[in-house]
Amino acid sequence: MKTAVFIGHNECYGLSDEQLINTIIKCINNGVTVFLNGGQGGFDRKCALAVFKLKNTFPQIKNVLVIPYLTFNIFNKDIFDEIIFPEGFEKYHFKAAIPNRNKYMVNCSDIAVCYINHGWGNAIKTFEYAQKKNLKIINLSNYSLSLS
Repeated sequence: MKTAVFIGHNECYGLSDEQLINTIIKCINNGVTVFLNGGQGGFDRKCALAVFKLKNTFPQIKNVLVIPYLTFNIFNKDIFDEIIFPEGFEKYHFKAAIPNRNKYMVNCSDIAVCYINHGWGNAIKTFEYAQKKNLKIINLSNYSLSLS
């Protein structure tokens, strides 16, 4: 069993539902059964809904939301199979909880499905961390990354 994490900016203009669905299906065909989602921003919402829809065809997959703190605003808890609040996260201030949650998700994953189109914000920091952890990276944006 493999796990994929979604990493992306709030705005994901130009990303078609078809492109995202096809990418998720390729992940499933390569053994991914768990999809981790941070539940923040447009890309995360789009990915969560896509996995939810694909569960009709691929009932073995899990749509998992990882929350950084207990008061986290969940946009639609009914589409997730599981909601995880990682052990020990109660010690983090809410601003520190988000980057730590992102690292947690990367550390639990084999593949990163990304939409990175600029070089600032938490998404790029998480993307760079995924690169350092040698995850297989799939970037769905046309952005040319000059990161190593």
